[in-house]
Amino acid sequence: MVVTTATEASPPWQGRLRPLEPVRDLRDVSRLISEAFASDMDERGRAALRELRWMARLSPLVWWLSQADPEFRDAFRGFVWEVSGAGARARVVGNANVNRAPGNRQWYIICNVVVAPDYRNQGIGRQLTAAAADEAAGLGAQGVLLQVHRDNRPAMHLYLEQGFREVGGETDLWAEELRPVAVVDSVDYKVRPPHADEGYKLYELARQAVPLEQQWIRPLQRQNYWPDAISRLMVRLGAMLSSRKAYRLVAVAAGSQGQLPVGLASVTVSFGRRAHRLALLVHPEHAGRVEMPLLSRALHLLAAAPERPVRATLHTTDPTAVKVLGSYGFRERRTLLTMRRDFR
Repeated sequence: MVVTTATEASPPWQGRLRPLEPVRDLRDVSRLISEAFASDMDERGRAALRELRWMARLSPLVWWLSQADPEFRDAFRGFVWEVSGAGARARVVGNANVNRAPGNRQWYIICNVVVAPDYRNQGIGRQLTAAAADEAAGLGAQGVLLQVHRDNRPAMHLYLEQGFREVGGETDLWAEELRPVAVVDSVDYKVRPPHADEGYKLYELARQAVPLEQQWIRPLQRQNYWPDAISRLMVRLGAMLSSRKAYRLVAVAAGSQGQLPVGLASVTVSFGRRAHRLALLVHPEHAGRVEMPLLSRALHLLAAAPERPVRATLHTTDPTAVKVLGSYGFRERRTLLTMRRDFR
């Protein structure tokens, strides 16, 4: 969970910035995060919040881990903004965490930047973000990453002022229903199901198609593209239990033999109450040409499925895919941008 909501920027509300103390602060921090992000969290975010709340209730264990386990201390590294009222105990009204990027240990992620509503627009988010970046620089990081919703203009302005730049992101689009979709063929590409022995090629395609910084934040899982027998079995069992069925379509250059697929559409058909899912990966060298034949065939498949809304996830580095889905009635629901600041 790496979304940020910081706003800014007049002189800070009376209070103080201090390092996060897990035993003392996790309950307040989990409350702040829940209030700020509850409506926007995906499944990973909700799971992370549940874990944070669970840890907040286990103060003796948290204290022991904070003393004994360097990885635990690193996971809960960050800063809070604390205010005091007359006769009242100090309150945590702001938070920012800074953790090593799991996909590149030379980079850090600034995450969970949040300020309580009554204390926003006072410069607290600015100081929290700056402190987190300074902490990462002091630890020898090459730079820092963060993620922010594109429509959060105050936070975007703040991060741009602090030297961050946009390097990628993911857009969620939504269609309440699909009309019948005709397949649009291409003389340059052939669309087909992947072969059983193409798992390693799909993994290599993902490495090329997913922006590098997003892989640092959320490393690619090889088994999602190149599963072993146990992983395939677990996927089938999970699909059966959740009333879903997954399909994949790849695009290959016409006439090519044994070459890397240049596009991958992943379709999850829901037979329960959840929306159908659609995701797309396109090799950068083929962007702008392969989206229509690949997406039209994927939507043709979905149009024959039970009537459900369809949620599509695309990388912002592929505007053609967004345009193609827009022509089929999809509308943007949210875009989560990845931003980067280099120290050297």
